[in-house]
Amino acid sequence: MTDLNTLTKPALNDLLAKPLTASALKKIAKADLVAMIKAQPPKLTVMEKRVLVAYLDAGIDANGAETLEAMLADNMTWGDLPEIAQRTGLTQKQVQDIVASLSKKALLVITDEGVNGEGPVQQVLADDGIRVAFDLMAEGIEAKAAPKTRKARELPDRVMLEPGKPEDVKATKAGSKRHLMAEALAKGATIEELMETLGWNKDTVSSALRTDMGALGLGVERKEGKYYLLMPKGVKRIPAHDADTTRADALVAACK
Repeated sequence: MTDLNTLTKPALNDLLAKPLTASALKKIAKADLVAMIKAQPPKLTVMEKRVLVAYLDAGIDANGAETLEAMLADNMTWGDLPEIAQRTGLTQKQVQDIVASLSKKALLVITDEGVNGEGPVQQVLADDGIRVAFDLMAEGIEAKAAPKTRKARELPDRVMLEPGKPEDVKATKAGSKRHLMAEALAKGATIEELMETLGWNKDTVSSALRTDMGALGLGVERKEGKYYLLMPKGVKRIPAHDADTTRADALVAACK
């Protein structure tokens, strides 16, 4: 371990969490600078911070001491591996390793003595551990990590299904699911919008983009998160027929 007293003032200043300005550094004695460094709270990993807060949470739940002064006056920040593992969401092995590290940093005391009549326990926060834990809690650090938000996967733009030849196009019944899908795609629609329009689940919609539109001789293009209808050259409208219109007439009308 490096002897702080052998370091130069600038080197010592680099060890401070908040280094001094050049003028302030000239005015301070080297011994005072060493003392400032030794008084700094130890550097902690993210998981060490969570475990410290877990012990403090356990203490607050045990004795209701929600302030630093009250907790220092009646330290009941005790816990064991199963409890801290549950509070943090870590494994007991992870907690055990972190406890050993915090003990070396003099923030946690490992003991088999009873605390306030509670019987034998495994760990208790040291006074410095209590101070650091309260600071961490004030910073918003929580014992259990917040769940990670999953970033939506962005699919690349591409033609998913090429339209067929004009003679491959088939008319669909007006008002049918295929017709509704084709109309929605003609305007551009997201998967979610198609699901709402058709009343289908995501898998069915995704499959129908190829199968149903392909059966009609139409194509589909994905662009900037939306799906669009592609029609063969010469087909200007979606061919649809009703009770008064034949399929052949619908195809002729679609090309006018």
